[in-house]
Amino acid sequence: MFYGTTRLTMDDKHRLVVPARPRKKLLDLCGGEVVMTARTRDFVLLYPEPEFLALMSRLEVMPDLDQASDDFKRSFTANARNETIDRAGRLLLCSDLRERAGLNKSVMLVGRGNRFEIWDETRWNEEARARDEREQAAELPPDVVGNFRF
Repeated sequence: MFYGTTRLTMDDKHRLVVPARPRKKLLDLCGGEVVMTARTRDFVLLYPEPEFLALMSRLEVMPDLDQASDDFKRSFTANARNETIDRAGRLLLCSDLRERAGLNKSVMLVGRGNRFEIWDETRWNEEARARDEREQAAELPPDVVGNFRF
């Protein structure tokens, strides 16, 4: 399970140093073998390889009969790249994904349960402000909140 947000700086060779705790989890879980992809132009998705393969199995049974399903499957798989966290804990961000998500030198690594999102820091901060405004304006229905306590 991945959670939390960390600011990272991409080096001149477009590599990120994965922080120690998530790196250990990724090394334990998949030997540092990961898959990165992008469904949108907002961020890059980073999956441990076994998690990505499990998602691919579920995608394979989705029908290609409607345009939305076909588009989703195509963007998810066509943008996918296998990468390995090196011995120094670095992860290369390929140019296709960097450009698609508009990633600059400063990025945010965001834990999302079974995966990470890699956002450009400026875009992340803009989205965080917009999310804060939406949360302040919205009241969650009781059936969503349930017995959840902060």
